[in-house]
Amino acid sequence: MKERHWKQLSDLTGVEIAPDEDFNLQKVIDKGMAKFVTECEDIGEKAYKENHIEKSLLKMKKEWEGLCFLTPEFKATRTYIIAGFDDAAAILDEHIVTGQAMQFSPFKKPFEAEIEEWVGQLCTV
Repeated sequence: MKERHWKQLSDLTGVEIAPDEDFNLQKVIDKGMAKFVTECEDIGEKAYKENHIEKSLLKMKKEWEGLCFLTPEFKATRTYIIAGFDDAAAILDEHIVTGQAMQFSPFKKPFEAEIEEWVGQLCTV
């Protein structure tokens, strides 16, 4: 969970809630959070799904960093061609679909600008 999620929990319960080395279930109960189980689950689920979006964005960006095109010589003519488009096209197709799905996610808010920029870059390739 990110700082924003802990703030949401604190705002919800009216009690400062922040994890530290002594954070445990008993402290959660002592702070009265048991009354807010459903709301806490919702915030936790939101944090999980936001984390999934964040990791997916990072994964997609890393996949492009390692992508190289090959330049083999064409039939010993000292003319070189560019090869390796198939891998790039497959990655591009997958990332466009994933990016567009992220655009419609109700959990995109913290990453909305980054998603829009990323999808825009992919669609101009």
